[in-house]
Amino acid sequence: MVGKHLRLAGVAISALAGGGCYSGIDGGRASGDGGGPGSATGGDTTEGADTIGGDTEGDPPDASLEPSAPTIHRLTQAQLRNTWLAVLGEPLVLPTDLPADDLLYGFSSIAAAGATISGLAAEQYETATYLVLDQVWADPIRRAALVGCEPAAISDPCVSEFFASFAKAAWRRPVESTEVDAMVALAEAIATDFGDVNAGVKYGVASVLQSPNFLFRVERGVPDPDAPHLLRYTSWEMASRLSYLILAAPPDAELLALAEADELGSADTVEAQALRLLEDPRARPALVGFFRDFMNIAKLDALDKSVEQFPQMSATMGVSMRAELERMFETVVFDESGDFRELFTTPKTVVNEDLAKVYGIPGIVGPELRPYTFEDGSHRAGMLTSAGFLAVNSTKTQTSPTHRGRFVRIQLLCQEVPPPPAGVDTSLPEPDPNAPPKSLRERLEIHRQVAACRTCHELMDPIGFAFEGYDAIGAHREVDELGLTIDSVTEIEGTAVINGVEAGSVIAQLPQASECIARRFYEHAGAHVVEAGEEDAVQ
Repeated sequence: MVGKHLRLAGVAISALAGGGCYSGIDGGRASGDGGGPGSATGGDTTEGADTIGGDTEGDPPDASLEPSAPTIHRLTQAQLRNTWLAVLGEPLVLPTDLPADDLLYGFSSIAAAGATISGLAAEQYETATYLVLDQVWADPIRRAALVGCEPAAISDPCVSEFFASFAKAAWRRPVESTEVDAMVALAEAIATDFGDVNAGVKYGVASVLQSPNFLFRVERGVPDPDAPHLLRYTSWEMASRLSYLILAAPPDAELLALAEADELGSADTVEAQALRLLEDPRARPALVGFFRDFMNIAKLDALDKSVEQFPQMSATMGVSMRAELERMFETVVFDESGDFRELFTTPKTVVNEDLAKVYGIPGIVGPELRPYTFEDGSHRAGMLTSAGFLAVNSTKTQTSPTHRGRFVRIQLLCQEVPPPPAGVDTSLPEPDPNAPPKSLRERLEIHRQVAACRTCHELMDPIGFAFEGYDAIGAHREVDELGLTIDSVTEIEGTAVINGVEAGSVIAQLPQASECIARRFYEHAGAHVVEAGEEDAVQ
């Protein structure tokens, strides 16, 4: 059962997926302008702003708001695989050689909204299409079940009926008779050339699965009767927006029936469907995908650390770190309170042998993740003291208070951190071999002594200092590589903290953190960075 707070998240999701009207298809986002995650300023925040799963209720966005215009959205790898399964059925061995899911402004959804298909990508899609179709066509019973008949000729009425129903499911919209005629004509030509009716039908299906109507979510909209200068999402478009956002999959039978009846123009209906979809097990991996982008932890799969310096490292360490963070998110959001703020403070996690070596937990053997709760007073609580967060925001050999603090400022508090001025050398001077050794914290003081560096580093470094008690793979330490005692006492937004656990607790209570997670999810759901006219919707 989805908890109370997650149900409130469903209301937020329905508002994001709804949003009513937009001004046009290109709407100023085609240029891709924007300053990345750091371009969203912290600004004024509202005390008690809702979290994803928070416990305050708010009014839905004003229907007169004009959110940023949508674009066509290329299906991500997960969405594409789930859509193949939905239209072709299981089992399927799913292709892995697909166009990459890049990140733009921190999210693969934003990159997908501006994605085009290169020649290489078109070849990858073609190869993948025939890999899945070959599996279906190799089994006559399965093929007949899909097509609905064993046609003796392409002119058999069941062929055109099949193309009409299959394309409607694959394209997530009604299909025009001219489109069906084109599929039949292609199938007829192939059947004639090959002397094989089944081959003709297969190539017709392949054309459906390689069409932009399949590979992209296309949103054209219709004029809003109450505001003809605006376009409103159709019920078919809304069905896809909801389903791909919450499940990373095409609309199910209930959503398609509502789309057919044109009943997804109602905010109440959209909200009810959002809450229903959150009960679906597929919502877990789909929303974990948001968290994976949000925390930039996919790169942990290729984690590269010095084995000489960190003997705990293994080939699977990075994957284990990513899996721990994803399970932590899933547990808090789906199985417990649903309050995102608990991700900063929860003592509950999962560990395996890899992670146990980093955390100093004895008696854990094997790759299987198992629940573990850190004791009160330990050095661990929440995602900011997890090995994954600490490792991904470090260099290969040492910690980086700057990287760690910058991530918190930009991604978790939505505050702007400008890039270094052009021509400024950001590297630290090499230590003087004739002088007493200095800790990294002491060496970083030089950045706050240089006017061109001071402003930014005063934003980033103090937060990062709270996590100096963890090395570059996230293991707790009392002394650094030089044997110098760690100093992690610092101040965050006017509050003194002595370590990473306290830092996480303080950050969790900042109003900016609550507002920021809502903003980041809004950006993920809408596939664009928040624009000036959307601030009220985010609040």
